[in-house]
Parts: sequence; structure tokens; C-alpha cells
Amino acid sequence: MQQAHDSRQPVLPERYEVIDGRVYDMSPPPSEIHQRIVTNLLREFSIYLKGRECFAYPTPFGVWWKEDDDEHVEPDITVICDPGKIRPQGCVGAPDLIVEVLGKSTAEKDRGVKMTKYRIAGVREYWIVDPEHETVEVYHWEDNVFQQPDVYGGDGEIPVRIFDDLVIKLRDVF
Repeated sequence: MQQAHDSRQPVLPERYEVIDGRVYDMSPPPSEIHQRIVTNLLREFSIYLKGRECFAYPTPFGVWWKEDDDEHVEPDITVICDPGKIRPQGCVGAPDLIVEVLGKSTAEKDRGVKMTKYRIAGVREYWIVDPEHETVEVYHWEDNVFQQPDVYGGDGEIPVRIFDDLVIKLRDVF
């Protein structure tokens, strides 16, 4: 049976993020190239992480900053090395690494409000993947600020700083 909508309550999109009290609609679905990049990166992380305590999760996977708060994000890839942060609904607390793949409707949010939120929350490493230019900007957490990003493109290789021995080849991503 379909329930009647209470006109006093806002209608939320099927998938959404809440950042600083603002609701961000997560539709339309991502493009094919976006999903291909997420799949390729997830494969690289998953192969490396097999048998380790860290886990890599693709979206939709929620990240909440506090246990009993509605504020949450759904990064494209979330890497968590503290199993104590994993809950049935997702992650509570700052992940170790977050990857966002830019889309036309998400680029401003990924480079702005989400980057700020990730920095403040204590995310150690943040990647912004640009499918159009086939580049990856890597931000590192140091002294409560992200340093200038390292930018990788072409046939470059990205050293994953949160791990001592993981390098991802861009030709395997794009």
C-alpha cells in the first residue's frame, strides 16, 4: 500500500548527501566513463588490500561524521583501514582515503564543499579524478590542511601515500 505524502515534510531524492545541513541530490546516475574509472580504481585497491585490514568500498556507501547525525556523503570510493569505523549503514568517522570522479553536475561540489568537509574531518588522502583531462589530483592531509595537490596524467603512476608499497598506473585507470 502506498502511503500518502505528508506535505509538511520535504520530499527527499532517492539518493542524496547532506553537507552542512544542505541536501544534495545525487541524480542523475553517473556516466559510463565515470563508472568505468571507479571500477578500474576499485579493482586496483581491492587487489592490493586483499588479506589486509583495510577495505575499499564503491558508492553507494555512506560516510557519516558522527554516529547519530544525518550529515553524510557518498564518495565514489572510500578506503577505510580502521574496522571499528565500519557499521551496517557505512562508515562513521573519517576514512583514510576518498576518491571522487568528477562529473558535470558534481565537479563544483567535489572541489568545494566536499573537499573542505574531508579536510576538516581528517581524511588523510583525497583524490579528484578528472575523466575529461585524464588527470588525478592527489591531496594529502598534513598539519590540518591539504597541501597543494600532486597532479598525475598521461602514463604516470600514482604512489598511494597511505600505503608504503602501492602504486597505481594511470593506464590501468583510464
